[in-house]
Amino acid sequence: MKKIVLIGFAACYKSTVGRLLADRLSCAFVDTDAEIERACNKTVQQIFETHGEAFFREEESKLLRTLTQDNAVVACGGGVVLSQGFSLFAQGSIVICLTASAETVHSRLGGVARPLFDGLTVRQLDSYIQSRAPLYAKYADVTIPTDRKTPEQLAQQIYNWLNR
Repeated sequence: MKKIVLIGFAACYKSTVGRLLADRLSCAFVDTDAEIERACNKTVQQIFETHGEAFFREEESKLLRTLTQDNAVVACGGGVVLSQGFSLFAQGSIVICLTASAETVHSRLGGVARPLFDGLTVRQLDSYIQSRAPLYAKYADVTIPTDRKTPEQLAQQIYNWLNR
């Protein structure tokens, strides 16, 4: 099985769906944000606050170069498409973009700390989502909306798509 890469904006269920999908496929699961947190011994929020976005993207790029195995589901951070090396990482993988409306993202973020998006209005989130949409579309083999769907439904939908 090829590597399956989940991309999309924050709060689109990439990590949750990724874990569920990896279980269904009986393969490894990697959450890039969690791996970067482990390597830096800081949360993503702390990395952004202490070192800035450029440092985080460099760490993300380094990590992507190490994730060469197939037979894995990789849930990427929302801005991974901005990282140097994502294009090479995505080659030969099945890239699935999960999307959500700005309203859905806003409601899912709730009080969760997310660098770049804390305290943004629905309109501001929509602007971010729209600015990244062409990059997500550039890499995606399939795009799946997550609005009004549970992670379980989404994992099953992706599983069915993979086995079509």
